[in-house]
Amino acid sequence: MFAVDFKNEDEVKDYIKNVGTEYSFQCYKEKTPDGCYRLGDFFSAVKKDFSQAAKAYQMSCDDFNHPRGCSKTGAYYLHGKGFEKDREKALHYFIKGCNLGNQDACFGAGSVLMSSKNGTSTPDSTLKQDRDKGLKLLETACKKDHQASCFNLSAVYIKGLSGVEKDMKRAIEYSTRSCELGHMYGCVNASRMYKLGDGIPKDEALAIKFKERAKTLHEEAQEVNRQLQFGQTS
Repeated sequence: MFAVDFKNEDEVKDYIKNVGTEYSFQCYKEKTPDGCYRLGDFFSAVKKDFSQAAKAYQMSCDDFNHPRGCSKTGAYYLHGKGFEKDREKALHYFIKGCNLGNQDACFGAGSVLMSSKNGTSTPDSTLKQDRDKGLKLLETACKKDHQASCFNLSAVYIKGLSGVEKDMKRAIEYSTRSCELGHMYGCVNASRMYKLGDGIPKDEALAIKFKERAKTLHEEAQEVNRQLQFGQTS
């Protein structure tokens, strides 16, 4: 093992080549779940080859039941990244990943199901089943501290989305939880609801508390972004 001089272009190229070879060997020869998943990350982040990344992620899920690999495969099908867009395949992989314990996959499956719309050929009974299943998946992920799931649930109950009735008591509960987990907009929503008394009693102290929390999270995000930009230019 030797230190790589990341200012030396030849050393960096050799290092990247060796990493790709190692992950390919782990995936295709040793057949390790993490090896295929890492190979997907390598093709995605380093090579920007999303077709090869998609294949590696899908293999990690199909052949080895890798939870994060299933979640990534679902996301690639959903957004048409490395695959043609396919909502049903995306949902299949999200649900598989969720059943394997990955909360990002639960969030993905819940979001897909909640996005089913009226005005299509889909029967109302099926739309309701999708909505109810989607809510349960988001609730499952939120209970396991998935901040985006908590925030999406708050938005559903604030606006009454996807045929769900507005419920400000649930909305403030999920907004507060997403804020506690570090979701800036969850804090913004909670602050606004307490300030206006939007379906809940007004509370100026709590409105200020959540506003300050949102401000702190925003500043932290800006600092991380500055550090990333500095790293790219240094």
